[in-house]
Amino acid sequence: MFGSWSKGKADLKGQEVMSDPKASELNEPVVADDHDQALEPLARVLRSMGRHAFDLEELSEEDINKEFERWAMHVLVGNSIREEGSDIAEEDFRRDWGGLTTFVNKHRQHEKLYVNRNLQDVRNVLWEFTNTVGRAIVEDQETDQQVEDYIGQLRVATEGGSFSEVKQALLAVVQGMNTVVDERKKRQQQRIKRLGEKLRSVEKELGTVRKEMELDPLTRLYNRGALDLQLERTVSLSFFSETPACVFMVDIDHFKQINDTHGHPAGDAVIQQLADRLVSTFPRKTDFVARYGGEEFCVLLPGANYELCQRLGERLLEAVHHEPFCYQEISIPATVSIGVAELQSGETVATWLGRADRALYRAKEGGRNQLCIALEMVDAS
Repeated sequence: MFGSWSKGKADLKGQEVMSDPKASELNEPVVADDHDQALEPLARVLRSMGRHAFDLEELSEEDINKEFERWAMHVLVGNSIREEGSDIAEEDFRRDWGGLTTFVNKHRQHEKLYVNRNLQDVRNVLWEFTNTVGRAIVEDQETDQQVEDYIGQLRVATEGGSFSEVKQALLAVVQGMNTVVDERKKRQQQRIKRLGEKLRSVEKELGTVRKEMELDPLTRLYNRGALDLQLERTVSLSFFSETPACVFMVDIDHFKQINDTHGHPAGDAVIQQLADRLVSTFPRKTDFVARYGGEEFCVLLPGANYELCQRLGERLLEAVHHEPFCYQEISIPATVSIGVAELQSGETVATWLGRADRALYRAKEGGRNQLCIALEMVDAS
């Protein structure tokens, strides 16, 4: 598709082929510089930066990864993808090193700004907390001194005053102590209120960030990490409460063919639309729908048995089979295969998912576009 790699070397303007004694003996040319040999390592570096990217507010991790992949391909094949038989001149295949440098610099600056801004938010919270605690200590020390002054006045009156003076001093101390206690209580309530508001604000921000970290950027469903955690919770809850639970493994049939025929953007559109149909099919608040990876999805149904799963699975098969997916006015028919496993007593997450995955494999082998129920653990080995 990209043409021969040896032809791609022609864009190295001014590069000369020389020979040295050792090379001439082998009749092999020697390239004047290592420019072309650095292209593949540079592309690997760009791809690594893309794979390890993280969400940056308006830019998703997936979008950033795609942009790095685009630049990696540009480094490898030049400013366009060269087809066999193309009449584009060799010299037209140049690499935009300035554009690449600008892209990487801007991305790193964006990352630095994002990290610094979030670190500053954390510093502000810590400063607010430290400042509040510091003020509380100072104010408490001031009220402690007031209490000591009142006690000192009472001691003086007790040692040398008359009964009437002692009585007046005692009443003054009691009144003063009540005032001190009331003021301290009000200040503590105000401090607690301020800290509570600040912590709620931080919790909301962290909750938003945490939720974004749990979501798949393409489908906005839960991602694999969130699913793993929810599976562990479900297994633990079922162990103690003895409540049933089922897990669906859903896979798009012949998905590679969709990508090959219509392109990867069309494949992404199919994945997104299937995600919407999954959410519609499993609408309960307790239903947990996640993207397992690629074109595979996982649905966790606490409290569900095989009978309910059979009905829901058939509803999903019908919703997918009878309504084609769409991309840019292109109708894309597709089906899914489903494997279902009910959690068994004492079963681990790994064995539970393994049985569901084997049921999915049987559905694929059996002709696809169908649902298969997992075998019991004793029969699954």
